[in-house]
Amino acid sequence: MNVRRIMVVTGSRADWGPLRPVVRAMSSDVRTESLIVVTGAHCDPRLGATASEIEAEGVEIARRVPLGDGPMSDQMARDTQGVGEAFRELTPDAALVLGDRYEALAAATAIVAEGGFLAHLHGGEITTGAIDNQFRYAITALAHLHLVATKGARTRLVAMGERPERVIVTGAPGLDGVVAPLAAGHGSSEPFVLVTLHSETLGGDPEEQARTLIEALDRVGRPCVITGANADPGGETINTVLRDACEQRENWTFEMNLGATRYREAMTRAACMVGNSSSGIIEAASFGLRVVNIGSRQDGRERSGNVADVAWDAEAIATETRRAIDAGRWSGDNVYGDGRASERIVEALATVDLTDRTKPFSPPSTRLG
Repeated sequence: MNVRRIMVVTGSRADWGPLRPVVRAMSSDVRTESLIVVTGAHCDPRLGATASEIEAEGVEIARRVPLGDGPMSDQMARDTQGVGEAFRELTPDAALVLGDRYEALAAATAIVAEGGFLAHLHGGEITTGAIDNQFRYAITALAHLHLVATKGARTRLVAMGERPERVIVTGAPGLDGVVAPLAAGHGSSEPFVLVTLHSETLGGDPEEQARTLIEALDRVGRPCVITGANADPGGETINTVLRDACEQRENWTFEMNLGATRYREAMTRAACMVGNSSSGIIEAASFGLRVVNIGSRQDGRERSGNVADVAWDAEAIATETRRAIDAGRWSGDNVYGDGRASERIVEALATVDLTDRTKPFSPPSTRLG
């Protein structure tokens, strides 16, 4: 039996978290083998150089593609070149990327340019408040197989003209292995707020937004665990403001990168989550964690009942945060799946026809002939 060698490209903790269970499932399936290529924040000391954490889990890294610093377009150019070189050297049967980050788009471009078969996780979603929305659509246009998290995402991709048999609802792999939530609290009598803020890449002043968030959290008056922003433009500004705020407050902690295990533990034990991270939209419901989602970054994404949306207003943010804390743990179904996505993803990767790479490029109702 021929083993399918799948090149998995990851650029940060944000995509490695949901990719981890997929890679583990591949290693447990005799039909598949993963080849891990790390780029982006994984290779950047300023953002935690998290490739070491992947290796600490016992996962072998096949290639590293450092992007350096500079404008996003410069980093994408280096990413495209580096992933293209990795593809030629590793000669995989197919490649897998996740989500909507610029690292994923650059990698997808390289893979298709090298004649590769591309599978895409988490397509068909909407985030109108971030440039990632456009990146996600572009990756959809490049991909040959779409492994989506929700029925709504599948409906969108089929309406765009993607072949229905190549759009498979798997659920979100980031939910795989989530355990039942524990009681809120972190070892003290007072619960903490888990905070992650990223920049709104299509508008808004990141420094002003960070200071608005600080004002709101001061009004709430609870301990805070704050994790670092990603590598988007404005992220360094946010990190500087929030790190300085933590240094001035005894019960606030800034962690550039908690790592997957500690981040899950924080989600399990936090009283609520505040910010605009996709983890609040996708994963938090499976932990029973209530989320105060701020601003427009996640606009358009499907939500479970644990999410409350609020504008950039300090008092409104504080009010919703108090309400979330007082309400306690949330109970309900997560619209992003049942925690069995990885097995469905691996089944699709192991059985799809890799020789068929046709793309329709138009909705069925508009095709000529």
